Amino acid sequence: MRGRAVTVEAAPGRAAREYEEVRFEVADGVAVLTLDAPARRNAMRVQMLLDVWHALDRADRDPVVRAVILTGAGPAFSVGAELDGPDTLVRALNSDVDGHTPTGYREPAGRITERMFSMQKPVIAAVNGDAVGGGASLIAGADIRIASDTARFGFVFTRRGVVPEGGSSWFLPRLVGVGKAADWILSGRVFDAAEAYEAGFLTRIVPAAEVLSAAHACAAQFARDTSPTSVALAKRLLAASWGTPLPGQAAAEESRIYASRVDSPDAREGILSFLERRPAAFPPLDPSPAQRF
Repeated sequence: MRGRAVTVEAAPGRAAREYEEVRFEVADGVAVLTLDAPARRNAMRVQMLLDVWHALDRADRDPVVRAVILTGAGPAFSVGAELDGPDTLVRALNSDVDGHTPTGYREPAGRITERMFSMQKPVIAAVNGDAVGGGASLIAGADIRIASDTARFGFVFTRRGVVPEGGSSWFLPRLVGVGKAADWILSGRVFDAAEAYEAGFLTRIVPAAEVLSAAHACAAQFARDTSPTSVALAKRLLAASWGTPLPGQAAAEESRIYASRVDSPDAREGILSFLERRPAAFPPLDPSPAQRF
């Protein structure tokens, strides 16, 4: 993706790119990506989605970053595509230069959730308010979803004459089951946080004022307590398990990776820190090809 981001100088561990519609900050090992168009309730334009993709990619490549929080500015997370006329989606598609590939069009929300899925760092969606349409699709690709108890959700595509995007037809059945996914996607109805939590779509619901602090507390455990290489490999195992029909195949892959790590500096530090009753000081993410996604 290209986009129109402007490169600027930055201190180590800070963003080295200034985005048009996303704020990107790094502190204490946590990158916070904020959809930053509160006046339009973070309704999505192509540029916003390009900015999100670039920011996620940067966070995944930055060795300082141990976890990522994705949130929205203002009272809404995102109400989906900005609609300003019957040809809105046509114009957006035509302007999305990077989406037009030799094998066909790939819409930007799907490119984002695919990038989230392949990331080595955990992504926490801090859903500060309504997440509808593309907003709901984006959070479906996150690893953890912490939401306001007053937030509303909706995969409203059939009510706009289109179909699901953002990979939501793949993520949602795996999160909530085929029956509930069919209910939400086919009807396009809007539902509340309680229903989303009960169905397993949300990891946790908290009062709106506590969403970001809860997300930071969640992210801090990755920066403070876990091996970045182990987290990356655990994400890889979880991703692979969704395409594995039998548990034995998943166990075999676990065993292969487990055996490769028992004599690693991470394992030695994890065991010693436990025995010595002290915080672990794990080495950085292992960059060897065997550990990459």
